[in-house]
Amino acid sequence: MTVGIVRATWDDLEQSMAELLRLIGYRPQREALFIKPNVPDSGPPGQGLYTDPAVVEAFLKLFPGMPTVIGEGGIVGRDAGIALQKNGYAAVAERCDATLVNLEHAERYTVSWPYGQLKLPIYLLTHEYINIAKMKTHVQTGVTLGMKNQKGLLTSTDKRRFHRLGLNECIRALADVVRPALTIVDGIVALEGNGPWRYGRPREMNVLVAGTDLIEVDNVCRQLMGFPPEHAPHIPPLPSVETVGLSIEEAQRPFAFDYQGYFVYKNVYEHIHDSCSGCNWVLYYAFKAVKSNHWRQLKFLYRGVWRRLDIVMGHASQLPAGHGKVICMGDCARQFAEEHGLPLARGCPPKVEDVLRLL
Repeated sequence: MTVGIVRATWDDLEQSMAELLRLIGYRPQREALFIKPNVPDSGPPGQGLYTDPAVVEAFLKLFPGMPTVIGEGGIVGRDAGIALQKNGYAAVAERCDATLVNLEHAERYTVSWPYGQLKLPIYLLTHEYINIAKMKTHVQTGVTLGMKNQKGLLTSTDKRRFHRLGLNECIRALADVVRPALTIVDGIVALEGNGPWRYGRPREMNVLVAGTDLIEVDNVCRQLMGFPPEHAPHIPPLPSVETVGLSIEEAQRPFAFDYQGYFVYKNVYEHIHDSCSGCNWVLYYAFKAVKSNHWRQLKFLYRGVWRRLDIVMGHASQLPAGHGKVICMGDCARQFAEEHGLPLARGCPPKVEDVLRLL
């Protein structure tokens, strides 16, 4: 197997996509397509936050008339259907005569895996599954590419369970259960720094990467981003992967990875253990609320300079060393909060207002 790498810009996207698929010799083998982009939330276009709908449209234009489903799901605390609509996928679906689906409401079938059973969308059985991921850094898994993108196939319940069982191990196990017919990674405008959220920074890579082997594609993309294998422990390392089109050396541009927390005050510490995107997004929006309110800003300037604050999410095992005031977020931290008599913003995920009341 080989992985294709091509240069791509918005101006030549359709030609680049056609060349990429020609290089790896891909043609659909089934009569209908199921496309899973990475659309974790709504946000401004062109910032590297999600798979650009233009990339999906460029792919679909190569196979006109094929029945197609474009689906996203598993967004804890938010609506995947709304995210797809707001980020331009409704227009793509209309132009390409595709069906837009919130996978949270899709019919599912059950499969066995090392941790019991999973419920997966029925489209994996009825359609040719195309994984169209985004090239981004990630504060918990190092990077988010094709393997990580498959979490969006899960129900919200199973997605939370991944974090409790061990995120990296579960992502690996999911890749053994579900293998896409094709994986494409959108690296035209990628995301570096504090990814995968909006405190990351757009990084123009101007590349598309594709292959029929999910793990090969992720290994190539990790190398393009300049990260060693230990940076992304969910990706099984491969000694070498053959590429066509561009070589890894020609396309590589090292990414920055410098997560310092949302509350960028020197005495505010965030302890993100195994929390899922629900709590992570709430923390992001709590920080936005602090920044937008003068009184809250003053309060945090005082606390962030003179007093220490520790914010704990997920299943913590011990109090942070040298901690100050400790608050907990989310139902996963409930037992820890009760054991230590700590204030807790309850919920899965909690409300932003409840978190702000504890700060």
